[in-house]
Amino acid sequence: MKKLTIFIIGFFFLSFLNPNASKAMEPVQYSKKTNVTLIDAASGNIDLIGTFQLITLDTNVVSYLPVNSTLTFKKDSSGITAQFSSSSIKSSKGFKVQELNEMPKMIVFNQATPLRKGATSSYDVIRQFNAGEAAPYINTFTNSSGEVWYNVSSQEGNGWVLATNTKIQNPVNTSLNLAKINNGKTYRGSYEIVPDGANLNIMNTLDLEDYLKGVVPNEMPAGWPKEALKAQAIAARSYAANSMNLSDTASSQVYRGYSSEDSRSTAAINETNGLVVRYNGKVIQTFFFSTSGGRTANVGDVWNSNQSSFPYLVSVEDPYETSSHSNWTENFTPQQLLTSFGFNPSTTTLLDVKLYKPGQNGEVRGVTVETSNGTKTINGNENQIRKLFPVESSSHYNILNSNWFDMKLTKQSNSASVQTSNGIVNVDGLKGQAVQTSTGVETLSTQDVQVQTPTGIQAYPMISGVTNITLNGKGWGHRIGMSQYGAKGYAEKGWNAEQIITHYFKGTTVSK
Repeated sequence: MKKLTIFIIGFFFLSFLNPNASKAMEPVQYSKKTNVTLIDAASGNIDLIGTFQLITLDTNVVSYLPVNSTLTFKKDSSGITAQFSSSSIKSSKGFKVQELNEMPKMIVFNQATPLRKGATSSYDVIRQFNAGEAAPYINTFTNSSGEVWYNVSSQEGNGWVLATNTKIQNPVNTSLNLAKINNGKTYRGSYEIVPDGANLNIMNTLDLEDYLKGVVPNEMPAGWPKEALKAQAIAARSYAANSMNLSDTASSQVYRGYSSEDSRSTAAINETNGLVVRYNGKVIQTFFFSTSGGRTANVGDVWNSNQSSFPYLVSVEDPYETSSHSNWTENFTPQQLLTSFGFNPSTTTLLDVKLYKPGQNGEVRGVTVETSNGTKTINGNENQIRKLFPVESSSHYNILNSNWFDMKLTKQSNSASVQTSNGIVNVDGLKGQAVQTSTGVETLSTQDVQVQTPTGIQAYPMISGVTNITLNGKGWGHRIGMSQYGAKGYAEKGWNAEQIITHYFKGTTVSK
């Protein structure tokens, strides 16, 4: 009896002395938490490089993951399945994959293993560990049968696992946790995997300043002047601080994660740490784009917004940008435009095109086509107008560069050769001409007549219409806010980042 008492005391003494018995691994906390959607698909993979834990959102059960684990997520009608090693976990709400500051000595399970209240198989089970899961190591004990057992900690409390089919992972202290996603890019931070209709979303969660490291070099070449890079960092930070839902594409800001970081743009981010753009003390959503074409646009002329609600998004001069997109020309066939307007080009003739250009600089906000099958007008914001003129360029998103353009139409001539008393002459139309008819000489009051020709009676004019549409335009992008090529030009002229920002966003200040 005395021997048993000593064993029990020793058991609790070992657990009490080892600091790992009560030490919890804490997930990394972000001072300015930012969420970015990376994947919207039926499945996705995450290859972890560092220390992470998996949380099942249905139950909030925590699973510690060995270093360099691979997770696969699949969506079906009942939820999301997470697979790692040979284990699967189902959740209707999804999962979190959280990065950890450190990971102590861990026991990794090669197969499903029960956690017991004592170091023999006769003790009650506290919980079941999945294959591929890990648990913090406390100490080792060999029982009277010669079995080696590990004392480990878990969310449900400390307990014992049989050492068979386990391996030891030594302590890991990571200053940088990374993960490679199945889009081929590597990212900092943590992840949330949630259902979205028939698909799942993989969202990257990280600190705002780390997010910017994966944005700025993708929005502006890192080799550009530092003051331009700093202006881009301030604008990108303000945009993100004012956005509820960020994606990794140009629909918000181009974000390519750790894979794309550059020391030059990172320096610009660090030197402007926390700086944002404010109007009347409030952080504003700062829009930016490639090229203005000489002047930026009023937000009301491009997005049909209420201009008075955005006094800082007004047209300003942009004299120093040097860009191949400052001026451009695109040609379109009538068939392309008819298709954009919903007409069948094989049975419809394009007769005329008219632009509605109420913008301060001549921005187009409406297009009218006159056809043999009727007239149709489409009014809209810059994106809707640009989509009416599709271009074959994925780098330009297959739409027109901007909504600031003029138009020239090429039409097939309806001129005619007419026999007169003075010989054969060419005329552009028959209206107003005096002609000999069976009842005498008449002056035509219309262009629409029937003409006797050597081959028979011909209707005039022949409906041929527009044969080509030429657009001559300026700029690339929505042209609201900061021109990136313009910022480069101002930086080359000696302007600093704050001067650049307050030029493009009128009436604003830059501060933390």
